[in-house]
Amino acid sequence: MTDTREAPTATTTTTGRDHFTDFDLDSPEFTADYEQVLGDLVQKCPVAHSDVAGGYWVVSRYDDVRDCAQDWQTFSSEGGFEPGRGGEEGGAKLYPVELDPPYQTRWRTALGPHFGPRAVRSRSDSIREQVTALIDGFVESGETDIVESFAAHLPGRVFFATFLGVPLSDLPFIQTATDNAMRGPMEGRGEAWGQVAGYLDGYLRMRQDEPPRGDFVDVVLAGVEDHDGNPCSWEHKLYVMIDLLAGGIGTTTYLLAGMVQHLATHPEDRARLAADPTLWPGAVEELIRYYGSIVALGRTATKDTEVAGQPIAKGDFLMLSFAAACRDPRVFDDPHTVDIDRKIAVNPAFSFGPHRCIGSHIARLEATISLEEVLRRLPDLRLAEGSTPVYSNSTITRNLDSLRIAFTPQPLGP
Repeated sequence: MTDTREAPTATTTTTGRDHFTDFDLDSPEFTADYEQVLGDLVQKCPVAHSDVAGGYWVVSRYDDVRDCAQDWQTFSSEGGFEPGRGGEEGGAKLYPVELDPPYQTRWRTALGPHFGPRAVRSRSDSIREQVTALIDGFVESGETDIVESFAAHLPGRVFFATFLGVPLSDLPFIQTATDNAMRGPMEGRGEAWGQVAGYLDGYLRMRQDEPPRGDFVDVVLAGVEDHDGNPCSWEHKLYVMIDLLAGGIGTTTYLLAGMVQHLATHPEDRARLAADPTLWPGAVEELIRYYGSIVALGRTATKDTEVAGQPIAKGDFLMLSFAAACRDPRVFDDPHTVDIDRKIAVNPAFSFGPHRCIGSHIARLEATISLEEVLRRLPDLRLAEGSTPVYSNSTITRNLDSLRIAFTPQPLGP
């Protein structure tokens, strides 16, 4: 890949890296200067360049990200969701994330009814049980790392206990494997994806021998027609399960931890939200915009084209930065500030087009129930003395790895 642009003025960051022509999603400089880099990309360099993993482009502005995501014929998902995946042979795939229509559409249509608003709302009591159980684990202590005790565990408990109905004793192994696959060192991700695939393969085979339960797993087992119009393979069914698990476990932790961080550091917002539940839907949408875990997802150009005036050659890899699009001042006033009164028509954190997040309603419900219970049971939460949030980036995700909070100890109970 050759960068044919006239180089823009380098972004100025505290670490000095030029993120316009030497970008790296995994760089410590990006982690350290996350908000500034995203803002600079949107304002000054709508298509940045990286030499990492064979080279890729980073598309940042709302309109460009939306247009690329909707134009699947030109920007294909089948080259992988992150740099370096397109050449994998025999590795675990994420379907339908790494599929294009019409095969992707068939999966989306089949699974959709199980992830729509009404279907998801029917899981509210079970999700609240998981939230309550986790809060019970630390509410008497007066201090906790909210990531370790709550945010990192709720998505997995919801996926397994609420949607799959499997023993929670299985969760530590599979959640660790999923976390390593999505956020761990690059050299270990292949092995971790293999562990995830092995577990889900066993689960699917068990369910295949049971009566139907009327859930999305039955839909996966029934399958859809593949690219060639044939019944899809067992391997493809497994890939769909891997994708649903990765989306269910790997992308909500940052939102939940970020929500608690905001409540702990903005007592005026916390007081307003505690007093007025009608603010919750808009506040949750705004928190999703700001604390969306997915930084960017990949596309491969199927022909010579251009984005924001930048020539893109056939075969070039692009990362569509949904996090940057969420900070585009052309769409969001004061985008680097959480404004719980903001009205969001379309949330770019969930992507656009055929790959718009199928689990968006689950994320909203988890966040809303968590918000309600945290406000009720931790009314005076604050950052623990001397606490500093610990962040990391792992190619496609932004992570909050540690956040210690303090509060007046509370009794157990509903």
